[in-house]
Amino acid sequence: MNIKGVLFDLDGTLLDTSELIVESFRYTFKQHCNYDISVSEVHDFFGKSLRLAMETLGKDKADALIDTYREHNAKYHDEKIAIFPEVAETIKTMYDNGIKLAVVTSKTKKTALRGLKLFGLESYFSTVIGINECINPKPHPEPVNIALQELKLAPEVCLMVGDSPADIMSGKQAGVKTVAVKWTHLDWLKLQEQEPDYVLQKMSDILKIS
Repeated sequence: MNIKGVLFDLDGTLLDTSELIVESFRYTFKQHCNYDISVSEVHDFFGKSLRLAMETLGKDKADALIDTYREHNAKYHDEKIAIFPEVAETIKTMYDNGIKLAVVTSKTKKTALRGLKLFGLESYFSTVIGINECINPKPHPEPVNIALQELKLAPEVCLMVGDSPADIMSGKQAGVKTVAVKWTHLDWLKLQEQEPDYVLQKMSDILKIS
């Protein structure tokens, strides 16, 4: 396999946004429902769309919950996120070696680009596929398929890298090789159950895949 393209999830894979996401959920549900949502309840929706989470957890209050979540998330975005070790160096190395790169995320493209720009990563990515660029978000294969079309690459020469079962499921259904990151905040056993093709102990390990 000659890797020509790599598709990355964003939250939990390139950027550590766990604290920001959990705090945004907690604030939102306390405000609207006077409910102390647990970390495990929030983690169940990592990698999935915000609307799915709010419609499942908040039912008829979904629109209001989404608005409050996004407002709180945007307010604290820059101070509450971090980049995982070796990400910047590894992304630059792949880019310099001619590998086409994409981000496939369940957040909006605008917010994804904000995170990438914060750490000087945006220029390395040929495309960013967010929740508004597809009809069916991950774990459906559509966002991965759209990214492949944008990169003009066949699935068999690409990898999908992520930290959630939804990332692996989306990649597998699109026909790409899948890569799970060991630094996920989610239940590792649930991620393993999706049988990713590769596992990264650290980001630079991806450079060993050929």
